[in-house]
Amino acid sequence: MKDKINVKKLLKLAGHLVVIAALAFVVKKIIDMDIKLSDLSSPRVIAAFAVGLVIQTVQIIIACWSWLMFTRSLSGQKIPYSAAMPVFTRSNIYKYLPGNVFQYVGRNQLAADMKISHVDVACATILDVLFCVFWTGIISVVLLGGRIAELMSKYGRNLLIVAAVGIAVLAAAAIVVRLKFRDRVSSYLSRYAKAFSKERRPQLLFGIFYYFVHNLVSAAMYFACLWFIVPQAGAGELAALTGAFMFAWIIGFVTPGAPGGIGIREGVMLFVCGDSYADRIVLFVLVMRIASVFADVAAFVIGKVYEKAHKTKQ
Repeated sequence: MKDKINVKKLLKLAGHLVVIAALAFVVKKIIDMDIKLSDLSSPRVIAAFAVGLVIQTVQIIIACWSWLMFTRSLSGQKIPYSAAMPVFTRSNIYKYLPGNVFQYVGRNQLAADMKISHVDVACATILDVLFCVFWTGIISVVLLGGRIAELMSKYGRNLLIVAAVGIAVLAAAAIVVRLKFRDRVSSYLSRYAKAFSKERRPQLLFGIFYYFVHNLVSAAMYFACLWFIVPQAGAGELAALTGAFMFAWIIGFVTPGAPGGIGIREGVMLFVCGDSYADRIVLFVLVMRIASVFADVAAFVIGKVYEKAHKTKQ
């Protein structure tokens, strides 16, 4: 019993250290941005930052629902939002740790907290990421219109290579898992088939379509922030730049060594509009990046406060 208590204390200490390390990397990221306050003093830039900060903070907190719906559907357990939200907002800041995967690994804390299968939580995370990328791609293509052909001619080869490698890795992993854990895989597949049952189907559909609405809101936010920072651009150009910004997120997401699409977003947006608004676009990307970092920290703080308030209430 004493050993179990010591192990729990060590795990709790390790969790605190990971959070401290992640926050340290957040500070490093802000310092590395080499922010000039003079560039951010304009009322229109401040307005863009405020809009980006508030909406992205709310989105992070609400985005937990999609992942939670997948987890409930796959596990068959009624997991409360109060248990999932603090885990989601805390693991979200782990993306600043080197490796760019810890934000997904950190979500499995929910499995330990709720005593459910780690495989259920991991599969829910995979579905969550998959549909986030899918709907981001759909909306960015719609906004880009005919310009998507130009972008695909420039970046399509890289995307195809990444897709081919990803499919090959998944196929190899599926073969290994099937050969080594055939009985267990059959058991999970049989259990996951119940996710399509009449009772669980609404949760699954909510998770699938959530990111469609999420990305519509994101597109509206980016469009508004672009209008604040690049007022000389027309509505058509702003829509294309919004699509380019979202398309660049996908490229940055799947490109190794480019966490957050650093450098890629500027490149894609400049490729779409040329050099017409080069300085303003670089400023827009910087403002959105700063707003994103502060939104991650704000959501983390809200998650901690919510967790403590819920425990006190109980």
